[in-house]
Amino acid sequence: MVIIRKDMIYVKTKQKVDVVINSFLVIIGLMVIISAIFKYSEIKLVFIGIMFSYALLNLLQFLLTKKSNDYEGLYTFITSLIVGIAALYFEFNVNTLSICIMSWTTIMAIIKFIKTDYYNDRKDKMWKLRVITLILFIIIGFLSALCLNYSDNIKVMIIGYFFLVNGILELVDPVCKYLIGK
Repeated sequence: MVIIRKDMIYVKTKQKVDVVINSFLVIIGLMVIISAIFKYSEIKLVFIGIMFSYALLNLLQFLLTKKSNDYEGLYTFITSLIVGIAALYFEFNVNTLSICIMSWTTIMAIIKFIKTDYYNDRKDKMWKLRVITLILFIIIGFLSALCLNYSDNIKVMIIGYFFLVNGILELVDPVCKYLIGK
């Protein structure tokens, strides 16, 4: 006899939603890289577009998985929205872009660390994987913010790679949980 618990079905649904939403982040990163290859270099519009897209996707993720009491999507939505709005109002140059990326990376690292600590408190073995992805996220974020002293085309490509890698790192957790849960 097979017993199917509602909470187990919901957990798998949450992981599926996470995979779909994070796949969109990878696609956004790829689109930005492709736009840089075709010489689209309006860095302010690209960055603000990414921030608002990231905010919208995380709000959607939070609303679709509200029952799991996982507030990472909500906090990410708020953070991305604030950084996107701030980028609208400041004169956009290399320093502003670097500060926006470093601020966003720092706040996101705190949000991700809170979730990692939650996994550790729940004795979930995924916390080790979350620590590794968190460290990689911080390193890539700060390296991306420091390497923005090139032409606008290269800046767009660096931002594209940053969000592509961020999307891939975000995919690691739900994919591993889904595969381990099978």
